[in-house]
Amino acid sequence: MKWYTLENGRLCLGTDKQKVANFHIATNIRLATPIDVPLLPEHIALIGSYPEDWYSDSEIDKKINDTARHFFELSNLSQQFIYA
Repeated sequence: MKWYTLENGRLCLGTDKQKVANFHIATNIRLATPIDVPLLPEHIALIGSYPEDWYSDSEIDKKINDTARHFFELSNLSQQFIYA
């Protein structure tokens, strides 16, 4: 599973297309720089549950958005200030 950006900059979390289990969620975060990074243990810790439990978690969209904001939005803002 990995974090990646779409062509429009929207940050997503999902599985590789070749995997049997398919999971994709688009967050509310848009990044100026494309990324393609693995889901790390610290991301899972902040989300609060393991990927195999996400299908039954009614709050997973919010949890993933909050995690994305924590790990990626702040770094995105600092990059904008550096290059502005």
